[in-house]
Amino acid sequence: METHATLIIGAGLTGLSCAYHLAGDYLLVEREGEPGGMARTHERHPGFLCDSTGHWLHLRSDYMKALVRKLLPDGLVEHGRKAVIHLCDTFTPYPFQANTYGLPREVVLECLIGLLEARHPEDFGLSPAAAAPRDFREWIVRNFGEGIARHFMVPYNEKLLGVRLEELRPEYAERFIPRPSLEDVVKGALGFSRESLGYNARFVYPREGGIGGLPRAIARGLQVPPVYNVAVTRVAPRRRVATLSDGRQVVYRRLLNTAPLPQFLSLLLDLPAEVQQAARQLRSTTVRYFDLGVRGPGDAASHHHWIYFPEPEYVFYRTGSYSAVHPGTAPPDCRSYYVEMSGGAADLLKQPEQLKQRVLSDLRKARVLSSRDEVLFMKLCEIPFAYVIFDHNYERSRQVILDYLADQGILSCGRWGGWGYGGMEDAMQDGKTSAEQITRGRTS
Repeated sequence: METHATLIIGAGLTGLSCAYHLAGDYLLVEREGEPGGMARTHERHPGFLCDSTGHWLHLRSDYMKALVRKLLPDGLVEHGRKAVIHLCDTFTPYPFQANTYGLPREVVLECLIGLLEARHPEDFGLSPAAAAPRDFREWIVRNFGEGIARHFMVPYNEKLLGVRLEELRPEYAERFIPRPSLEDVVKGALGFSRESLGYNARFVYPREGGIGGLPRAIARGLQVPPVYNVAVTRVAPRRRVATLSDGRQVVYRRLLNTAPLPQFLSLLLDLPAEVQQAARQLRSTTVRYFDLGVRGPGDAASHHHWIYFPEPEYVFYRTGSYSAVHPGTAPPDCRSYYVEMSGGAADLLKQPEQLKQRVLSDLRKARVLSSRDEVLFMKLCEIPFAYVIFDHNYERSRQVILDYLADQGILSCGRWGGWGYGGMEDAMQDGKTSAEQITRGRTS
């Protein structure tokens, strides 16, 4: 058997960041032939670079800003978000709650009155809520009112996740939802838009090579490069031994897992019954998406960065354009898109050719594609475990599992290993924090 102080499973951004920040001996294994995990870039068609849906870097911390600039010197382009919501056959800027201008007057009025009732219930003869919200739907109504909830936030999130919002914890996605002032909402209803609201109003993207350039740069900076095309097939936590797909056995002192938590747990021997029960309660939504390339002049909505579709008559919940953000991801006179579908497309997913035609029809109806566009390719892809379901069992089940793993010398973190939700900066920060925990554990 070979021995390593730390075994890291997965060369996505979390695993790479852990290795980058880790002082000492480690082995980083990755089942794919390249680094990046979901932050990889694929050339789907000659000249078309696709990033497994939108991967835009929203950097908040000074440390991560400096690190990314160091890894990609002179290689980042900053963008201001150009995102809209499609509703009532029109487009209104994101975020919806501060930009209802242009919608039918009765919709605008319902949204405004609902927000006023939520923020100032006493002015409408209503009593303020005495208790905290019980679920995510109630949290939305408390913060934005019934109109905004009914027209956008509830249908969009249920279309995305495939579950009723009453099943979710009230604080689900709270960090990612802008809560504009009453002044901003009124201005947005009258056409004085505030499009700069929210965590993703500005973002950066690599100048060359797609988002995959970031994990490749981290991998190049590692003291010990990842071992590719090798997976962990079994873990004996009590013995601290992992079996690899190439037949090797590795004795480790600490293990960092970044693979999806249910997949990782299935590799562990002798899981206690309580942990098995908690694992059965972990829920998530699988996302399917088309990467799509076209040649042609486009139509009215061709050049938005991304578009939200809360309405049920559209099979997708969101579309985005790689080339609208960064023209270098598509050849001249061409455009590229990702088209995301979740629970609402379940029946059509069984019939890929019909789904393809439905998607193209809906894209033309929404004016994302023009009848003059020539479709060059469409590739159907899948993201398992894309969104964790933060239901009312979530916190306890997750904690039971993570506590057990910690007792066995195992850290599990990142978006999927930690069974949470976050962006690329969060993944890299998780890796850095894990490296610090591992180092402290080794020297204590």
